[in-house]
Amino acid sequence: MKAPKFKEFISEEKVEEPYRLVILSHDDADDPNKTGDLIREKAKALGIKVLLAEFIGAFVSEENDKLYMNSFPVEKGGAVAEPDPKKDIVYDKPFEIDAKNTVIMIRGLGTPGVSGNRSWYAMTKDLEYRGFAVINSAECHDICSDKWMNQIVFERNKIDTPKTVRVLHSEGSEKALEELDSDFPIILKTGSGSRGVGVILVESAASCQSIVQLLYRENEFIDIILQEKLPTKYDVRVIICGEEIIGVMKRPIIEGDFRSNVSQGSKPEIHELTDLEISESLRAAKAVGGDWVGVDFIPAKDREKGKPYFIEVNSTPGLVGIEALGSSAPSRPIIKSVKSDKKRSITTDILKTYMNRDNWRNQ
Repeated sequence: MKAPKFKEFISEEKVEEPYRLVILSHDDADDPNKTGDLIREKAKALGIKVLLAEFIGAFVSEENDKLYMNSFPVEKGGAVAEPDPKKDIVYDKPFEIDAKNTVIMIRGLGTPGVSGNRSWYAMTKDLEYRGFAVINSAECHDICSDKWMNQIVFERNKIDTPKTVRVLHSEGSEKALEELDSDFPIILKTGSGSRGVGVILVESAASCQSIVQLLYRENEFIDIILQEKLPTKYDVRVIICGEEIIGVMKRPIIEGDFRSNVSQGSKPEIHELTDLEISESLRAAKAVGGDWVGVDFIPAKDREKGKPYFIEVNSTPGLVGIEALGSSAPSRPIIKSVKSDKKRSITTDILKTYMNRDNWRNQ
């Protein structure tokens, strides 16, 4: 069978001089930005001038008609040198940015008031307004950081998902369970969350009601969804960049758990996509307006004929796990066979994608 015509063959790409790169993200001492640090190191190796910036405290300044990004220092390994009341506040040297030669990579925008600030979205939208290539857009992050909105977009585009319903209020679990009409156990998810946090296996209606009431007591504005639990031994993460599949990995369900997140301990493996999985993954990324995203799905029983069931699209996919499986990703152009290439770096492939200015949004 032939691979899809969607950018099936890569002709001579329009390659220009290395661009400047700002990676804007938020992390804390307990969860250092390992992917951001990985991108920074690979970018430097390509001759790309790069700033790994922390959203907290970041601001854009202007001097002599030039724009600069200002950030607290982000140490090797991804940890942030946060301000200390006993010490002088220290910023990195201002990093010059220009829409003509600078890519802004946004990671960790979060949910305003929960895991991020509304001003971070304002900064991202302002950079878009100024004409910068912003990866991913504020709109894409907005969709992907909200599991219910992600579900709405999937349904709007007729993308198959496990059956999912929303709990409408603190006493809404019974009505939601009736609408879901699924056998236990089921999956309960908070509307925002990542790395498998905020995902709960529910064994009974009584447990569901208790969990919902507890969550609402802690946060009266919380969003909760219930989802049928599909039987599977693994899910699949597909890395898509510039409308091309550049990385694939199978994530086995963790022993003694029901999740498959690499951050929770799942050990990624090589995986070969079917034609249908390729085309549907590309559709899912396009539906959320993603430039560089991780698409997660549960495979159908008959993978050659059945569409996969999509869980979510991640607008800030981690790369540490899949980078170690460089040989698992299909070489360009897209092919289904897996070729061993231990020297191949998926992170480098992502960075090289934007050497071609045709792949820049807002340009």
